[in-house]
Amino acid sequence: MIRLFAYLLTALLSLGGMVACSTNADLDASPSCTGNFSETLIEQLKQEPKRTPVAEVTQYTYQGQMVYLVTGGSGTVSNGASINLNYLFDSCGKVVCAASGGPNNDGDGICPDFKTTATNPVLIWRDPR
Repeated sequence: MIRLFAYLLTALLSLGGMVACSTNADLDASPSCTGNFSETLIEQLKQEPKRTPVAEVTQYTYQGQMVYLVTGGSGTVSNGASINLNYLFDSCGKVVCAASGGPNNDGDGICPDFKTTATNPVLIWRDPR
């Protein structure tokens, strides 16, 4: 019985991996999610307090996939360095990386090529408040 349970659990986890959205390591795979994440993202930002500088969502093509970079807002540490990270989301809503921001404006270092390889920037939303 335990062996059957372990087999079923392994099978379910394997299926879950097949339908998962792309990851940072495999952005060139076709995402299997549906819907328009940018609309969801914008609605979430509208529910937050106004950011200074103002929040923006910019769509890019990165590693063959459509991604969304959220910028705006600020935070500082005692030495005056920015701690705000600007997160990059895939079309499924998963965080790819922090593409920019932080003390050196180089994000979290997970996708250091974003600034040089991302193409087709389109500002799709700017907080009007």
